[in-house]
Amino acid sequence: MKKLALLLFVLPLAMNVQAGGESKEKPVQHIKVKDVTTMQDAKKIFVEKTSDIKSKTKLDAQELQQIHFITYTLEKSVAYYAENLKGDEQKLAKEIADVVENIHISSENNRQKETKKHLDTYFKLAEKFVSHL
Repeated sequence: MKKLALLLFVLPLAMNVQAGGESKEKPVQHIKVKDVTTMQDAKKIFVEKTSDIKSKTKLDAQELQQIHFITYTLEKSVAYYAENLKGDEQKLAKEIADVVENIHISSENNRQKETKKHLDTYFKLAEKFVSHL
């Protein structure tokens, strides 16, 4: 039974289909993460997950997979900000949400160069964003 459960979990990862054009791709939902419901939780998750991703420096297949799974929780944090902030902070949160989605897709598809490019953008935006929190 454990082998079947593992197979059912791993099979979608192995059969991931790459769509043409990054902006048209949709991430595959491999795991479900609970919604973020408070500003305090959003900040804690944002800071922790940003730090987790920043610690990934090789960007080999294993780290890209780790980044991919980190983005699930990070997306929830950023979505909370995008829904609950106002003005320039909300606009920045929405911009970050787009970049996190690009990180999710490129890391999910093991695209090292694209992931690096999106991470560089993310870290610049995240630094700016944290200064507003």
